[in-house]
Amino acid sequence: MNWLVFAILAYLCLLLQVGLTSLLGIPDAQGVSPDFLLILAVYIGLLAPTKTVAWGMLTLGILANLLHIITGPTSSGPILGPEALGYLAGAFAVLQLRTLVFRESVLSLVIMVFVVGIFIQLVTVALYTGRGLPFLLGQPVPNWNAPDELVHRFLVLLYSAAVAIPLGFVLIRLKPAFNFTAGPRGERVF
Repeated sequence: MNWLVFAILAYLCLLLQVGLTSLLGIPDAQGVSPDFLLILAVYIGLLAPTKTVAWGMLTLGILANLLHIITGPTSSGPILGPEALGYLAGAFAVLQLRTLVFRESVLSLVIMVFVVGIFIQLVTVALYTGRGLPFLLGQPVPNWNAPDELVHRFLVLLYSAAVAIPLGFVLIRLKPAFNFTAGPRGERVF
């Protein structure tokens, strides 16, 4: 995989996620906006070689953690780890499920964004919730309500799956730039 193209697209998705929140966000109590990093992560998970999927999704998970500096569950700063571990669980899920779908289809991308996003969000919410358990040494996240978070994140997944339709057409066209089929020495990976 071409890591320079990945870095550029990850940065663009991060900018879209931060910059278009006020434009694309649905105003409600918590505000629902699409998760562009999730869409890119699932795209990488569908098409990249197996070893690359975990590293790519871990990188995007760390970016998702750092994104919470701006809009996070805590006002004291980001908690590094929950989204990154959630994206690693998503990498495992996408590697198990990608053999069941046609990888270069926008419809497959949309379905996988929703399904893999469920895995990612369940792990993330479980880790934030587990932080407040009394036998662990971490401090509970202030104003954290797991059922409300699950509902909010489910709505984000629905919105992200809808946004994955037009973004999927763009990403599928960028497949040659990623060079997914060449390994480190130019040999075919899959």
